[in-house]
Amino acid sequence: TAGGMAKELAVFWDRAATDLIDLAEAMPEGKYEFKPTPDVAAFGDQLVHVAGIVQRFIDAAKGTKTEAGAPHKTMPKAEVVQLLKQTLQAGKEMFVSLTDAQMVEQVKFPIGDRMVTRYGFWVGPLYQVANHHGQLVVYLRLNGVVPPATARRAR
Repeated sequence: TAGGMAKELAVFWDRAATDLIDLAEAMPEGKYEFKPTPDVAAFGDQLVHVAGIVQRFIDAAKGTKTEAGAPHKTMPKAEVVQLLKQTLQAGKEMFVSLTDAQMVEQVKFPIGDRMVTRYGFWVGPLYQVANHHGQLVVYLRLNGVVPPATARRAR
């Protein structure tokens, strides 16, 4: 049976995933190429990047090799949203059934050369999802779109 640590992590994961997916759905399709400044990634590319980070952790947990920084084609909004949904769900499925004993086992972190608990391992992509959500809120605001997480709090 799943332990308390996995369930606790799943609550944060679900919130972060919901916030990011809602943000992806809120931005109009025509704004997926929007960049606040020329030297930063476009809105849609940022989302594909986040999905790639989560996939890298999934692959590392499975012991399969990821192509780091593989170039991607620009994807339409519906494909980006679907990619995010699938990848974030797949990530959660990797840890949600783990026991507390499994969560505290040492595993290799996929970035750099260090060992972490399995709980700490899955905090890695969670941090990235939250980090990019924070950046992309600004992209929405610059386009006159109220971020869904903000709109929920205002109710």
